[in-house]
Amino acid sequence: LKIDKPEVRLRHVQTIISNLNLLVIEDDRLTLHCQIDSNPPITKPITWLKNGVSISDSTSSLMLQNIKRSDDGEYTCLASNSIGHGQSSVYIRVQYPPIVQLNGGGLINENERLILICNVDSYPSIDYYQWHKNKQKLNTSSLTSSIVIEKVSKDDAGIYMCIVKNTLKYPNGSSIEMFNRTQTKVIVHYAPKVHTLHPIIAADLHTTNIKFQCEIDSYPESIIIWTFNNSVIFNSNKYSIIQNKSVSYLMIQEILSDIDYGLYSCNASNKLGYNSTTIQLRSKGIPESPTDFNITDINYSTISLEWKPGFDGGWPQSFWISLDSYIWKETNQTYFTFTNLQHLEYYNITVRAFNQLGQSSTTAFLRVRTTDVPIKKEDLPIIEHSSLHLSGKTINYRLNESSFTSIKVPLCIRIEIYNRTNVCQRIVTSSGVLKLTENDLNNIMNVSICLDQYENFCGEMLPVEIKRETSFDWIFILLSSIITVLFLILFGLGIFCLIINRKRLRNTSHSRVRISNKISSQDPVSTKSVTSNTNSPTKFFSNVTYPERQQMPSSYSKLNEIQKFDQLQVTTVNNHQLSSGSSDPILSNPNSSSLSGSDHLTITDMNPTDLSSIENDLNASQFQHIGYGFPHYTPKNQEDSIENGYSTSLKNYQLNKKTVYEVVV
Repeated sequence: LKIDKPEVRLRHVQTIISNLNLLVIEDDRLTLHCQIDSNPPITKPITWLKNGVSISDSTSSLMLQNIKRSDDGEYTCLASNSIGHGQSSVYIRVQYPPIVQLNGGGLINENERLILICNVDSYPSIDYYQWHKNKQKLNTSSLTSSIVIEKVSKDDAGIYMCIVKNTLKYPNGSSIEMFNRTQTKVIVHYAPKVHTLHPIIAADLHTTNIKFQCEIDSYPESIIIWTFNNSVIFNSNKYSIIQNKSVSYLMIQEILSDIDYGLYSCNASNKLGYNSTTIQLRSKGIPESPTDFNITDINYSTISLEWKPGFDGGWPQSFWISLDSYIWKETNQTYFTFTNLQHLEYYNITVRAFNQLGQSSTTAFLRVRTTDVPIKKEDLPIIEHSSLHLSGKTINYRLNESSFTSIKVPLCIRIEIYNRTNVCQRIVTSSGVLKLTENDLNNIMNVSICLDQYENFCGEMLPVEIKRETSFDWIFILLSSIITVLFLILFGLGIFCLIINRKRLRNTSHSRVRISNKISSQDPVSTKSVTSNTNSPTKFFSNVTYPERQQMPSSYSKLNEIQKFDQLQVTTVNNHQLSSGSSDPILSNPNSSSLSGSDHLTITDMNPTDLSSIENDLNASQFQHIGYGFPHYTPKNQEDSIENGYSTSLKNYQLNKKTVYEVVV
């Protein structure tokens, strides 16, 4: 080992420190280790110095707890041996957030100089300053630490705030931003400012409760005095004064005579000054002339103007504005715009006020000239297509895209309407849709491109294509369909009910035929001769009896017997026809039917002996007149009546013949 003075090194954690700055943050803690290599060994204890002053601690480690700003400085570890001494130093920089103090503010008089200074104590130094007034950020530089106002006014009063920021760094390389702020209040004293909203008031004699209003702005508060013709007004039976911090009212109970007309003065004063305003009371009359008549906008076809109204004379006033004394317009506003003027033309414009008592004695006058048109007519866009859609009440248009985009002035499409004022609708795109009114649809003739608000400067006029689209009223169609379907359903139900009713009537008629009692048939009877056959059927009514003067058996049982008889008759006749080859029309007619199947009744008598037997039975019951759907037979002495009721007499029957009766019901 080399013999030399001690070699001293300072170490913080695992880092060797050699004549460097060591950054620490306030309220943190720090430990410094002193490493010594010495041959021969050190002869004195290790000594710690701060800024050259010995620290009582003599160990090899120096501990700083809860570092304060006062701990900032140079720390040295000193070791000695017989040959000499060695040392190592480090400068500890304590970082801390800013401490802010705002100087200035408080009470200040108007027009004095105001200085606000933001004093900051911090390490490292401030990154930026930021100023606020009444919580609104001021437009100042980030390095501005003070504000200076040379002549302060009442508007400068308020609460001012200074916000600052710095950045603290840790030994490991990370950092943290630290903010702080402070504020102060600026109070400005200023002389009173007095004004009134109505400097002239008009009223007739004996008008009551006339009120004058005076508004005062001052700090500190002002003393208010009302005067009339330089005489102070006090509360009395004629005058009343009402006052608060910023407004004072003077009430006149009644205007008794012309002596009450004149100038009333509102006077305000405080320690910084004095101010006043006057209010004129006069009788009602014509209005005063407008003032401050000037132009607000002008181009090649329009002139816009405005003015300030004068006193209205105590009555509502309006304005007449004229253009070259031949165009007169009335308005209640204090502005007006003339349109559709000629470019590069001079115009004389006047404005005059009037009320119900007359017009102002003088007029405001201006002479102005319109500007030149910025383009030529041939530069206007070309209308490539235009169509009128009657159903939608619109005009669809399409302009040449390139020519439209090159124009930098407002345009409109002029619609020529037959026998009506032409309309020019402003456009902003090269294609679109223009809405129309119902009255214009059938009167549109042509369209053209014009400068907006300058309809005399237009391009070529073109006809409009008319499109008549077929439009369907779906609601009407739906309702019509529903009504039609309902009508068809009702009609079908009516037909159905009619058919059912007719069937019921027919069934009723059949029932009546089956149970009715007939004395004689009123319907025609057809009689057919049928050749006798040895295989003739047996007597049809062999089972029918007619007890004299007794009730006949049930009609329904007899009807059943007749139906069986009818079926037997048809079977017998058919057999006879097949055996003899007869072509008798009655027996072979498919339309002839039995009692059970139609409204006709057919009776076939086999021979005279059978008929004679039936005749005898009928004679016994001639007074009962009970029938079964076929005619009654009468006794011999009633042949005439029988013959009157039938087409063939009973006397003409032959033994080889059959008599067929057909009764139509």
